[in-house]
Amino acid sequence: MFDPDADAPPVNPLPAVVIVLALMMGVVELLFQLGEAGLIGGPTAIGWRGSIASTFGFSNNVAIWMWETRQFPPEHLMRFVTYPFIHVSFGDALFSIIFVLALGKFVGERVSSWVFVLVFFGSGIFAAVANTVFFGTQGALLGADAPTYGLIGAYTWILFGRLQNEGEDAFQAFRLIGSLAVLHVIFYFIFGGNDWLARASGFVGGFAITTILRPKEAAGISYLLARLRKR
Repeated sequence: MFDPDADAPPVNPLPAVVIVLALMMGVVELLFQLGEAGLIGGPTAIGWRGSIASTFGFSNNVAIWMWETRQFPPEHLMRFVTYPFIHVSFGDALFSIIFVLALGKFVGERVSSWVFVLVFFGSGIFAAVANTVFFGTQGALLGADAPTYGLIGAYTWILFGRLQNEGEDAFQAFRLIGSLAVLHVIFYFIFGGNDWLARASGFVGGFAITTILRPKEAAGISYLLARLRKR
């Protein structure tokens, strides 16, 4: 079929903010892989992942120390926004990058770049605070699980708004997170672990931020509350 726009790209481009965040995760992991393979950095490079994680990863102990002493040095505050870019393994990093690219396209095309950044980092910060409150000193966070689940929260709210505008049952939008929640419950009983909280709080943070900022497909938090009262 003839396409009048011959210059149109065969694949819709990703929003720039999505590409930048994915590249940041990818570059960090690439450096770890090259170092562990002995291609850069010399003999000490094999320990880069651990040393970078101890400096830029989120630590519950550090957060509690800041709260108790009322001291908030920049080198510790930055951990709230740097930990999503440091992963425990190549597979973990790859999974996060794929999620950011896939969900980022849907969300990034429907909100402004600054809202996208707020969702990504805001959900990560919320997850870090929740992790500290619930687990005390027995916890730390690495990787982009919380921000990617924040994007799932944003996706859910945007889809909720689209469905309600089309006269459909808007609560179908929660099917994705519902399915993931069931899988995580199964994995928790098989493998254990505390990563479920970071994901759950990341989702809540992303959903709340997007609801408050009201992308064009959704009516905002007042509509959600009205629908909940009706049910």
